[in-house]
Amino acid sequence: MRRTSVLRMLATGVVAAATGATLLAAPARADDTATAQPTEPVAVAPAMTQGLDRTARQGTPAEAARAHIKDHKDTYEVPVSDLKTLRTTKEGKQSSVRFQQKHDGVPVFGAEYAVQTEAVDGGRQVTSATGTLYTDLTVSTTPKVAEATAKQRMFTLDRGLAGVLGANTEAHGLSVLPDAQGGRLAWHFTVTGGRANGSPVRQEVYVDARVGGIALSYNNIDAADASPAQGTGVRVDGSEAKLDLNKETDGSYTLVDSTRAMYPQTGGQIRTYDARRKEYTLVAGGPVTDGIPLSTSASDRFDGVNTSSGAVDAHLNAAKVYEFYKNRIGRDGIDGKGGTIHSVVNVAANGKDYANAFWDGSKMVYGHMDGVPLSVGLDVVGHEMTHGVTEHSAGLVYLNQSGALNEAISDYFGNAMETADKGVAMSDPKSGLIGEYLCNGTKPLEECALRDLNDGRNAQKDYEPVTLDIDNGGVHYNSTIVGGALWDIRKNLDTELADRIIYRSAQNYLTPLSGFTDMRNAVTLAAKSLKVSKADLATIAKAFDDHGIEAGWERKGGTHDGTTIGADVLPAYEVYSGVDEQAAQINGDVYAISHGDAIAWDQGSAAFGITVGRFGKKPVHEVAQKDAYLLDPSLDDDRIVFTRITADGIGIYRTGAKGQGAIKKLVDLPGDDETEPVTDNGALAYISTTPDGEQDVMLRKADGTTLNVTPEAGTKAARLAMKHGRIAWAGVDGTWVTVYDIAKGTTQTKRISGFLFNYISDIQITSDRVFWRETNGFLVPSSKFVSAPLDDLSKAATLRYPSSTYLAQFSVNDEYFAYSTYDFWGALGSWSGPGKAMVAKTADVIAGADDYSRISCSSGAQLAPSLGDGQRVAWLDTSAAATDVVTRDTFAGTCE
Repeated sequence: MRRTSVLRMLATGVVAAATGATLLAAPARADDTATAQPTEPVAVAPAMTQGLDRTARQGTPAEAARAHIKDHKDTYEVPVSDLKTLRTTKEGKQSSVRFQQKHDGVPVFGAEYAVQTEAVDGGRQVTSATGTLYTDLTVSTTPKVAEATAKQRMFTLDRGLAGVLGANTEAHGLSVLPDAQGGRLAWHFTVTGGRANGSPVRQEVYVDARVGGIALSYNNIDAADASPAQGTGVRVDGSEAKLDLNKETDGSYTLVDSTRAMYPQTGGQIRTYDARRKEYTLVAGGPVTDGIPLSTSASDRFDGVNTSSGAVDAHLNAAKVYEFYKNRIGRDGIDGKGGTIHSVVNVAANGKDYANAFWDGSKMVYGHMDGVPLSVGLDVVGHEMTHGVTEHSAGLVYLNQSGALNEAISDYFGNAMETADKGVAMSDPKSGLIGEYLCNGTKPLEECALRDLNDGRNAQKDYEPVTLDIDNGGVHYNSTIVGGALWDIRKNLDTELADRIIYRSAQNYLTPLSGFTDMRNAVTLAAKSLKVSKADLATIAKAFDDHGIEAGWERKGGTHDGTTIGADVLPAYEVYSGVDEQAAQINGDVYAISHGDAIAWDQGSAAFGITVGRFGKKPVHEVAQKDAYLLDPSLDDDRIVFTRITADGIGIYRTGAKGQGAIKKLVDLPGDDETEPVTDNGALAYISTTPDGEQDVMLRKADGTTLNVTPEAGTKAARLAMKHGRIAWAGVDGTWVTVYDIAKGTTQTKRISGFLFNYISDIQITSDRVFWRETNGFLVPSSKFVSAPLDDLSKAATLRYPSSTYLAQFSVNDEYFAYSTYDFWGALGSWSGPGKAMVAKTADVIAGADDYSRISCSSGAQLAPSLGDGQRVAWLDTSAAATDVVTRDTFAGTCE
């Protein structure tokens, strides 16, 4: 099996390692530099066992499970003392015990194991076990970097966090991130808030407690006293329905439902709040605050603002979801313990409609899409509440395959609830539509729907292992592949049986890092535990077969038409948003690939290192250091410079021009952090961040003298570029372009258009022009490219072509302009194919000609193009369920 790029191993690689498949090795770790050498994969316990023994053990299910693991320590290789019991679920004679692995008392990221038992005469018998356990953890749990320092570094290194509005940081203490070197100790933080584009943030950040660099960062948002009374609610579509309410002491009524089965047992209610157009950033994360009131009416009739806000629909639909889970599945609420269900409607983004809905870890939050509240869709409400159920059961990590499973399960149950509620036949082609009622009748259902579980997508043909900066690695892109298989099961089995099987698979068998093949195993095991017929098992197998989900499916699809120079790469910019967004840096025949290895699952390289090679030649060198992160390289004819992160500080270092020789310090001042280095003809420019947060542009000339080119107070610089004797950067709040002429010592500045929501996301320089990408962050993200003469920024103009708004990374030199696209609507499930990389002559682009051709004809997405001399180009290619750096020495041209 191919080793998928490192963070993609979260979802797929641990299963391969557990079954003994050979994983392609990445470069070896080195104290200075080393030629890449094969290494052993990270050691894990089996991802699944069945029928390992027939012993009937005494005691509770947890005691039986522990005794089983202890008796088979040669198989599991993890001491029982390292396993903390999280919970036990029971149904009839069967139970599932879920364990969290700890190392010296510190929780191990994603390491959970579920052991299934069945009552037999004389005790309990273990029938199967599923999940992920790491067997060779040796890392010390004593940190070298203090928690406060880690928190400060987190915001310094990840510029994306600086853009979180209303940011709130919660510290969770230490975690162990598994790798082949015995594990990596990290401080875990959660940053909540929102972005200007309307997307909520619940960023899980792990800062290496030995080095002080960010090891892993991802957005964990799954993006949508009683006196009972009864009243009437008017829904958005004009229909009326009975509402369960609360009558307050002042005679008013609130949307508080205390009639459900949970209330007498736990006091659990269904409570619906109206944010009254408060910014979603003030609502996301944590409990509902006092500033967000319950939806209220003076009488027992809820209409008017309670209708238009979406409160009535949210309240009614939350009750339907609760009853579905309670009556059909036997689950008591989102947390399974009868906990109160909170919904907040009518949030806004920058004073306008917020076109989104999400589960934020404690509640549902709903905005409006084209004036229609997203809470009108039972499938949407069921989807978001099911994210909460999944968080309290399987705990699927919201990345890559596990994240796509998270979405697929929510799609499945949201749609199951809606088809049952509306009486839609499973054979109806429209049964798989999601969000089809959000247009309130203004469009045909097929046009309104966000995605379709009947789209027929196949893992071996359609899976897109896109980078983490796009849809968290494809959690929506890829969800209908496995969601379609689950929906096919529901179409061909008794629907109640199908619902019980899918729920049980998540509750009892899936664990945080499960992937598509694990889902097939989990559904099969759950069905067997329910004693289904052989015919039903065959139906389940056919559903997964029809969607290409079988053992080893990742290696069976996709082709590319170039030469791979970096296999299974995690681009460093996925974790560090300030680093260059290109597949490689190229100078002549030398390339440098800045790669991350955020969990280093199956190889011994540094967590972040730089692969250096020459096109068409060997060997390849790995520039890496123990206890350091190296990233963001820049090349000239004499050297490679890069950022080095250690527990002691962040500075700029170098090696020789081809990656050879010792790593040497250029600048690493105590107290300051130096990042974003660029080198050209012996000169070095970099960003210096001082303890008070100022970010200055520093120039170190070829003769060694150093100059602060932004001496004014309060400078905030980023996106640094240097070439042909000029330095360019994004200043202030990312809305100013600045160009500095090194020879003349003069500076030009220009504010970009639409600066309220726009920001500069990349800058590059040719011999006579500066180019930048402007990203519009309002609601639907969009981009455009702008260029100006280096000597006159006032003549800046938007490029006429490319004209797509979904523009991703770009690369430009005097000869050619290359860019890649992304599919925003694919992130919502309306798939139109992977993004492609295009190229045209720079002179033609400036002249306004639309004469672009294809860089590559590969079957996958092509991202982050990097131009070298002539037609030499490198890009990130996702053709075969992995992200490779691929190169060509000529453009493909036409792909017809």
